[in-house]
Amino acid sequence: MKAVDANDSNWLARIATISAGYPFRGKVDELPDGEVAVIQMRNADPANGIDWPNLSRVALPRVSAKAFLADGDVILSTRGGRYTAYCLEGRQEQVVCSPHFFVIRTKRQAILPDFLAWQLNQKPAQDHFAAGATGSYILNLKREVVEQLPIVVPPLAEQQRIVELDAAAKAERATLTRLIENRTAEMAAIAKRLLAASSIRHEQRAS
Repeated sequence: MKAVDANDSNWLARIATISAGYPFRGKVDELPDGEVAVIQMRNADPANGIDWPNLSRVALPRVSAKAFLADGDVILSTRGGRYTAYCLEGRQEQVVCSPHFFVIRTKRQAILPDFLAWQLNQKPAQDHFAAGATGSYILNLKREVVEQLPIVVPPLAEQQRIVELDAAAKAERATLTRLIENRTAEMAAIAKRLLAASSIRHEQRAS
């Protein structure tokens, strides 16, 4: 394995394979029910990740084992204004993704998949993708643009530290979101009670 300097840099294509998602010939929702989970664009959310419980599960005829996503794969959405990367970990079922994702699989143990996903979601990578996207109505990301993305590979210990910091930030964001939602619901309930009481008093005076 190649030794890695403190801030080793590479093109993405040098450290990972990049391929399109499963080539469905028709609509996923029209396929018969089965055991293969399918990640579609509607199942992927930048804030909440993959909505695993609501994936379509279909039967795929004569599918090769190579088509299934593997633990540690990173999938990158290729359409729209934001090209979000998701690292897949800990799934025991058979999973594929739609062709609207690229499947990125690291070639080297020198880079952590979740660190790679984090780096793909940062502004420098997003700016690179936006500059290379094509399409007049719906922007699309071509494989060669993704392949030519500069990737920095710091030591594994630093990668792990960044991944842990990112996970902590996401947890804090989720906690704050829940607090805001709870406070909003509380204020709505207070307003409802006050307005209901005011309406009753108004009706009593009118009668």
